[in-house]
Amino acid sequence: MKKLVSIALVVSMLGFLVQAKGENSNVINYDKANNLMISNNRTLKNLAVEERKMFLNYNSVIQNTKNIKTDGVTVKIGREELFFEFDDYTKLNLSIAKEYTPAELRFYWNKVIDSKTVTEKSLSLGLRDIYLGLMKADKDCDIAQKKYQLAKNKHEINQLKFNQGLITGLDLEESEYELLKAEASMDEARRNRENMVRTFNSMMGVDISIDYDTIQFDEFKRNLVLKPLDYYIEKALAERNEIKSIEEELRIKELKKEIFEKSKLFNKSYSLMEQFEDLELEIEALKVKLEKARYDVENEIKKAYIEVMSDLNTIESTTETIKLQKRNLDKMKIQYERGFITKTILDEMEIGIEELENAKELVIYGFNTKIMKLEEAAGIGPAY
Repeated sequence: MKKLVSIALVVSMLGFLVQAKGENSNVINYDKANNLMISNNRTLKNLAVEERKMFLNYNSVIQNTKNIKTDGVTVKIGREELFFEFDDYTKLNLSIAKEYTPAELRFYWNKVIDSKTVTEKSLSLGLRDIYLGLMKADKDCDIAQKKYQLAKNKHEINQLKFNQGLITGLDLEESEYELLKAEASMDEARRNRENMVRTFNSMMGVDISIDYDTIQFDEFKRNLVLKPLDYYIEKALAERNEIKSIEEELRIKELKKEIFEKSKLFNKSYSLMEQFEDLELEIEALKVKLEKARYDVENEIKKAYIEVMSDLNTIESTTETIKLQKRNLDKMKIQYERGFITKTILDEMEIGIEELENAKELVIYGFNTKIMKLEEAAGIGPAY
C-alpha cells in the first residue's frame, strides 16, 4: 500500500513539475512583443507628454478668448452703460486672437496627435520586420543543428566503412570536411540567432540578455484580407496624414484670409495688404503641395499593391513545390522500407521539406506584413 502511495506521489510531483515548466517557459510572439515595445518606448512617452502640453495650451487659449468682444467694450459708469468701440487695428487683432489663434493651436495639437499615431504604427511595422528576422534566425539555427547531426551520422558510418576497407582515406577526409563545415554553419547560425535576439530585445526595451524557448508563428490566426486596389487608393487620399495636414493648414490659412477681408483696413492698410499678399502666396504654394502629395500617395499605393500580389504568387508556388516534394518523400519511404535507399537519404529529404515549409511560413508572414503596411499607408500612415 505504501509503495502505491509513493508511486502516486512521484507521478503527481512529475505532473506538477511538467506543468510548472510549461507555465514558466519563455514564449514570445509578435503581438506580445509589440505590446511590450509600445509600453516601453521613450519616443511615444515623450510624444504623449508633448500632446498633453499642446492640449493644455489649446484649452487655455480657448478659455481666454471665448468671451472676447471684437467690436468694443461696454463700461458701466454709475447707472449708465457706455459702449466704447475699438479702432480698426484693435478689432483686427482681437478677431485674429479669437478666431484664428485657437484654430492654429488646434492644428498644431492635432499634428502632435497624428505624429504619435504614425510613430506608433511605424514602430509596430518596424518590429514586424525585426520579428521576421528573429523567426528566420531561429528556424535557420534549428535546421543547421539537424544538418550537423545528419553530417555527424554520415561521418560515423563512413568511419565504419573506412575501418572495413570499403572507402578510401580521401573519402573519409571529405566526410570529415563536410562534418566540420556543418559544425561551422551551426555555430554561425547560433551567433546570428543571438544577435537577432539582442536586436529584438533592444527594440522592445527589455534586457538584451533575455532568450526565448519558443518564438511563435501565429500568422494563420490573422484575418487579413486583400481588398481591391481602388479601395486603398480612395482611403489613402481621404485619410493619409500628409494630405490631411496640408488640407487643414489650407483651411486655417483661408480662415485668416477671410478675417483680413472682413476688416475695414482691407485695401487701406499697406501693412495688412502686404500680409494678405504673402498669405495668398502661401495658400497657392499649399495647393500645389497638396496636389503633389495626392499624386505621390496614389503612386505609392499602386506600387505597394503590386508587391503584395507578387508575394501571393510566391506563396502559391511554394505550396505546390512542398506538395510535390512530399509526394516524392512518400515514394522514398517505400524505397527505404524495401531497403533500396539509406536512412540518411530519407533524412536529407525530410530536412529539405522542412526548409521549404519554413520558407513558406516566412513568406506568409512577410505577405501579412505587407498587407498591414498597405492598410496603414491607406490610412493615416506611415508611408509604405
